[in-house]
Amino acid sequence: MYIPPDFEVAESAAVFGLIDRFPFGLLVTSEEPYPRLTHLPMIAELRNGDLWVLGHVARANGHAQSIANNSPATIAFQGAHAYVSASLYEEPYVTVPTWNYTAAHLCGTLREGNAWDLLVRLTAKFEHGRGDAWDPQRLETEFREKQLRGIVAFEMRADRIYAKAKLSQNRTDAERIRVIRELSTSPNALERECADDMRRSLGR
Repeated sequence: MYIPPDFEVAESAAVFGLIDRFPFGLLVTSEEPYPRLTHLPMIAELRNGDLWVLGHVARANGHAQSIANNSPATIAFQGAHAYVSASLYEEPYVTVPTWNYTAAHLCGTLREGNAWDLLVRLTAKFEHGRGDAWDPQRLETEFREKQLRGIVAFEMRADRIYAKAKLSQNRTDAERIRVIRELSTSPNALERECADDMRRSLGR
């Protein structure tokens, strides 16, 4: 990922926060003749200062073999994003429109994880706050074991992290405020979240 200095995110905590807010990511491994990609929900955790990502795939998914082979992988997450019109800049016709966004690419080696433990943790995250929360502990043992045999859990330590927050940091404060105001009134929830990210990056 191309990351100009103005847009670089160096803090693991910020990447952890991005994954926590936008946990539906993309697992990528190098296969022949094309890379293999799987879209799936994942969770992040910090272990002794290292950032780990955990998830699972269907056993029939080709990525199950990648996990068994301890293949190198890249996992990508994308945060809030929005189109930014050049009309919001002080001199709109000496520049061009752009797209603001946050994203992170984590590189490491896949290894198999504990499927039941992962299922419990994923469910706890995504059922949190629901009045009728689904509880995997209530599954009948035979049914639970059958379902677990159909998935392969994985975990990956991020040996390299490439993270970017492109939030108009290369524009004037006045222009950034103008973009924030415009996106804050958008009917699109992602664009409003992007405005919030811009506001935080500006310190307001």
